[in-house]
Amino acid sequence: MVTIFVDEQELTKQIVQDIGRNEIAIAVKKLRQQAKNSCELPPTWLLNTADALENNDWSILSAGFINMDFIGKNGYFLIIAPYQINRQSQANVTLSALYGKIHDNQEPSIEQLENLVRAKFGTLGQPIPINLSFTEIASWGNVSGESGEAFVVPHRWCFPNSVCGPALNNAKEQRRRFLGSSHECIRKIFEYETANLLLGPLEDEINGERYRHLDTQVHEAGHASGLGFNFKLKHKIFRNYTNSGVEEWRSDSLGFEFAACTLPAQEAGKLVAVNFCIRFGLDAHRLGGIEKDVDVYASLISLEYLFQNDAIYITKNSQLALRNLSYPGLLQAVELHRAQALSLTRRELNLKSPTGLLSLYKVDIHPSTQSIFQGLIMERCQRIWEQLQ
Repeated sequence: MVTIFVDEQELTKQIVQDIGRNEIAIAVKKLRQQAKNSCELPPTWLLNTADALENNDWSILSAGFINMDFIGKNGYFLIIAPYQINRQSQANVTLSALYGKIHDNQEPSIEQLENLVRAKFGTLGQPIPINLSFTEIASWGNVSGESGEAFVVPHRWCFPNSVCGPALNNAKEQRRRFLGSSHECIRKIFEYETANLLLGPLEDEINGERYRHLDTQVHEAGHASGLGFNFKLKHKIFRNYTNSGVEEWRSDSLGFEFAACTLPAQEAGKLVAVNFCIRFGLDAHRLGGIEKDVDVYASLISLEYLFQNDAIYITKNSQLALRNLSYPGLLQAVELHRAQALSLTRRELNLKSPTGLLSLYKVDIHPSTQSIFQGLIMERCQRIWEQLQ
């Protein structure tokens, strides 16, 4: 049995490599071969993937993805399909492959989060997408490495209704990014004690992965709140990168609110720290900058509300510092984030027309905040990230 498993894993890695070399016919043949003998991957999914590759018709994968039938025994999965990333206001679609093993993590429960959303807003805009954290075994394309996506959102897979499927969080790639460039950026941007506070949860070898998983799941709950991400996608609200940036910030901030409602302040504050490590240590340094990138703009909005809440200041060494150096204090630092996101979400639910979102999703950024963001965050970390897009 062990020999069969090793051979199957090696064959799956070869298929990913074949996709990378654009040897589609060879990949199709191996997928069908594997479907006959697979112990770890669902045979029907493998056969459907082979058909999709051969016919360039990806609709056959929709139902299996939405129903999570692509996940096999012991959590192993293989997805091969075109995946789109939007960077520097440009869409890039590449045939991509992702092979990994899903972690067994059901915290927090989707039911608990959906009940919380209903309690806050009286309604649930859409089902909350489940976030599946996984360990990558092999990858290619727009879901691979520093230039690809480590948090693989469902609607970017190019087959019908993929938005209804799960999000996939690449724990291995996330950790690689954190231990490298993100860690270095946080040390440069923030004064010593603030940096230690922010880095602490992800440096925790026992719970670091759990904190990252929780952060992404409450973020997905934020997207589902209000009119819902799917509704906004359908009505093309995200064609403007600033609207998309506001949506990302709103989801972050509602995630803070949901964490505060479901976890002790100490633990909820650690999720804020994880978010700040991602936003300021990684997203703020994407190539598109303030003028073109969704995640850069979301990071800028977050800094704006930290200053408005008087939660952060600039030291004599021109580094950013939190006024309250504790995890409950970090949760207090985002009180304005939470209040503004709650208000925005309630207002969007009262709109008479979807076009009202275009004017509603505006945040005034003070010129001094933008100057600080560019000088103390972006410019300070130039050339640390080599391939980040």
